[in-house]
Amino acid sequence: MVIGGAAVDITGTPEAMPRMRDSNIGTVRIHAGGVSMNIARHLAAAGAQVEFVTSTGRGYHGELIRSECRQYGIGMSHLEVSDEHTGVYLSMLDEEGDLLVGLSDMNIFRRITPQYIERLLPELNRCDAVSVDGNLEPETLSFILAHAEVPVFYDPVSISKARRIGTDLSGLYACKPNQYEAGELAGVSADTERGVYRAAEILLSRGVRRVFISMGSDGVCWADRDGLGVLPSVSSEIVDTTGAGDAMSAAIILGCADGLSAEECARLGNEAAAAACRSRLRD
Repeated sequence: MVIGGAAVDITGTPEAMPRMRDSNIGTVRIHAGGVSMNIARHLAAAGAQVEFVTSTGRGYHGELIRSECRQYGIGMSHLEVSDEHTGVYLSMLDEEGDLLVGLSDMNIFRRITPQYIERLLPELNRCDAVSVDGNLEPETLSFILAHAEVPVFYDPVSISKARRIGTDLSGLYACKPNQYEAGELAGVSADTERGVYRAAEILLSRGVRRVFISMGSDGVCWADRDGLGVLPSVSSEIVDTTGAGDAMSAAIILGCADGLSAEECARLGNEAAAAACRSRLRD
């Protein structure tokens, strides 16, 4: 079960180095996205049976997401449809395809409340794993951690939302922040590899069993109670980094569900992220 954000992604890619406070020539793509939507899509594409719990509006943007779910065979039995507008993520890339700035409007996910999740607990606890993201409200995340009887995976989404999970991570099986989100979660600077190690150790001390910290072109740090290490990036070509972290998250979830070691899961995640960087998710 995947619980979290689905949004319409609007991505702008300039033809050359972007000029601030000016109109830049480039291309704009619109497609169904959002962290949990992307994770659900990658899981389903890999053959997993996925039930997606999210909230959308009734209009065109909401239908874009629902259509994408149908295309991938993603279950929507508990998808909530309301009169609010569907979540939107607006991003501007730089000339190298990396994120320059992003803006998210995810207020609709306040509708995914603890009371809403409580009705799903019997089905949730029959799953092999549950994935949640930082678009959920703190009280909803706390409720899931307190009542889930299966492994829970957390993707923070962004620095500003990372701490919604709280400081007691004993109900969390694994988390996959990037290094800046990891620093925010741990309350330390993670700008260097040594800082990333420190952040991983702090998160483990708070109860999470496995930590995977994506470091962009520097690879991924993995850590559990048996060890800690860094795998170098395997990406040699970057077309678009959008969704690479979500591809990594899905691969890590599958690896953990298959009983692989933390290092093996990190290697799968690294390869999945590299593949995502080499191709656009949706033209």
